[in-house]
Amino acid sequence: MTEFATLLHAYGRATDTPGHLAALASGSPAALGHLWGAIIHQGTPWTATAPAALAVAEMVGGLESPDLRAGLLEFLAAVAEAGRPYPRLTDLAPPPGFDFDAVLAAALEAGEEDDLYGDETTANALYLTAVQGCYEITPTLLTTAVESLADPAPSVRSAAAHLAAACASPSAASALAVSLDALAAQAGPDERAALVLAMGELGLSPAGYLGDAHPGVRACAALAPALAADARATAELLAALGDPAAIEFWFERRPPQFHGHLRFTLIGAVIERGVTPADLLPAALAVVPLAHVFTVRSDWGRLLVALRPDPAAQHRYLAALVDRPDLWDPRNGTVRLVFRDAGLPYDREACRALITN
Repeated sequence: MTEFATLLHAYGRATDTPGHLAALASGSPAALGHLWGAIIHQGTPWTATAPAALAVAEMVGGLESPDLRAGLLEFLAAVAEAGRPYPRLTDLAPPPGFDFDAVLAAALEAGEEDDLYGDETTANALYLTAVQGCYEITPTLLTTAVESLADPAPSVRSAAAHLAAACASPSAASALAVSLDALAAQAGPDERAALVLAMGELGLSPAGYLGDAHPGVRACAALAPALAADARATAELLAALGDPAAIEFWFERRPPQFHGHLRFTLIGAVIERGVTPADLLPAALAVVPLAHVFTVRSDWGRLLVALRPDPAAQHRYLAALVDRPDLWDPRNGTVRLVFRDAGLPYDREACRALITN
């Protein structure tokens, strides 16, 4: 039995974690909030993360609510993703002779766990231990994911596909591809999109889905890293961005791989693929009506920077932004920094003069 009193989450000792785990079966909002706020906090794991995830994996298949099962599988996917960096974190390893377990035990006994973060070596060892724990349980989480692919609820199968992709090694990708393809052949658009995204996460090439009848599924196929150099995939993303408002209505239940507005992911993909400013401009202009100062780093500001190599294209886009008075707030430092990266002044009248001249 796990002794959670010897483990840490984002807010200190994990003494409250067993109670929250017990309350998960009823779908307790507080228990779910504990998982997402304390056990894994904005993507950061803690020493309590892996043991809590194992407890969740053990119970998830027996829960009555499909929404709860799906939500917990999404939590497990976040845990698996938190463990991915472990093999690359050798620089965080403590020096020979440093006994982290003894340091941790002493701090807990003295009630001074907050002091662990004041020493760089100890803080690094704590983080490394947490990430390692997540990394080492991925085989168990993968088993949970594969079992959940047989769940009767499409939303659960979608979340299971995401979890499987987060856990699977390259050697397991081929076997998973067969299962995902078989499910996709019978799935509705929401689930099919999640399955196709999982194929992409596994490093597979879902090129066959570029011809899908549903625009959301086509776009999800086009996002696959294996299709980054495929002109058809890039064209599909640009076509979707030609009507960015419609993107938000593609799915009744958004695939779990997406965080935030779907257009953010598509915009990031076309920019990363080096689309020329001339080809990017129509999509950029289409995004302007949806622009908001708070999304500057996710959509319209990224496009402004990406258009910088072609001044003519950038100025056409800038003219559309000048026509949006609500985007110009001299107190907004974030937008000012984006304009700096775009080589432009964050001054509406100065930009108006620039495009006029």
